[in-house]
Amino acid sequence: MSQILKAGNKCLSIGKTYYSVFGAQEKDLKDLDLKINDKNIVRVESCKYLGTFIDSKLSWQQHIDFVYKKIIKFTSIFYKIRTKINSELLKTLYFAFVYPHILYGIEIYGNTYHTYLSRLEILNNKILRIVQKKPKRTHTIDLYKFCGTLPLLLLHNYQILLLLHKYVHHPQQITFCFSVLFHAKPINS
Repeated sequence: MSQILKAGNKCLSIGKTYYSVFGAQEKDLKDLDLKINDKNIVRVESCKYLGTFIDSKLSWQQHIDFVYKKIIKFTSIFYKIRTKINSELLKTLYFAFVYPHILYGIEIYGNTYHTYLSRLEILNNKILRIVQKKPKRTHTIDLYKFCGTLPLLLLHNYQILLLLHKYVHHPQQITFCFSVLFHAKPINS
């Protein structure tokens, strides 16, 4: 049974609490021992937070692998049903079952190296070809035009622009975790 620490109306489950260190050298952390109420807090290299895997190197590779594993199963599903239903319905199914996994958190994980994202983008392109019943040599730009969406890197940029637009024109729609970023004080002040 995990111990629960209460502070006001907030609760902290010690058994579900972990920490990661970002940007520090391993030699600087050998003696680091975090405790709450004499219970050790476990150090992890990555953890899942609100459906997104955050790793201590902020490479996002684990999260990209997680998304990849979620959507790869749709490759065979779409391939099997592509001859039985039309492209518009397949497109609707793509936006219902594949696209949300790619879109969720892309503002964060899309900021990684293109080489890390390429595996996911190649899989997405393959699914789009199957959905549209197109041959392997079809240009990706045509695949994205038909679906009215963008490749991963452009989708990341678009979502960042939408976030900034919300901040400027509809700040009440910004979630707290993002609004804090816009009100942060400069380091040198």
